[in-house]
Amino acid sequence: MFCLGSKWHPVSVDCLELERSKQLTVSAFEVITPSSIPTFDASSPTTVIAKIARFKWEVPRTEQETIAYQLLDGSGLVPRFLAHIHENGRIMGFLLQKLEGRHASIHDLMQEDGIKLLDFENFQENASPGLMQKELENLSDQLVEESGRRGGFIPWKGSD
Repeated sequence: MFCLGSKWHPVSVDCLELERSKQLTVSAFEVITPSSIPTFDASSPTTVIAKIARFKWEVPRTEQETIAYQLLDGSGLVPRFLAHIHENGRIMGFLLQKLEGRHASIHDLMQEDGIKLLDFENFQENASPGLMQKELENLSDQLVEESGRRGGFIPWKGSD
């Protein structure tokens, strides 16, 4: 059995409680908000995003994302982290607030509305200034790239 490392968020949801509504990627899908989420309103169910490490080789990427969301929690830069997903107590993924929007493009580099960042599979904590500069220099190339592999930036319009 494999398990994501740290449980930092106070809320956990059993994977069997998740009601899938739409597959987004191989490891991410929309689910109806579980009733165990404190903000759940049974009179108007909404969808949230679930991401699960299904195989051992997916654990490091999902772990990196979890750490990134922990570091950015409460910053307003990322969707709200709602819960860890577990199977018999073994942490295997997480639930995030669903954001409406589209993938960012080159025209979104400077906007007044702000952005929300997501998809931190390649996140590196305490990166060197040189590495951060290199990433900034490659940002425009990533925003015009059309293979569908990017998608970590979604322009944000709204108050949260």
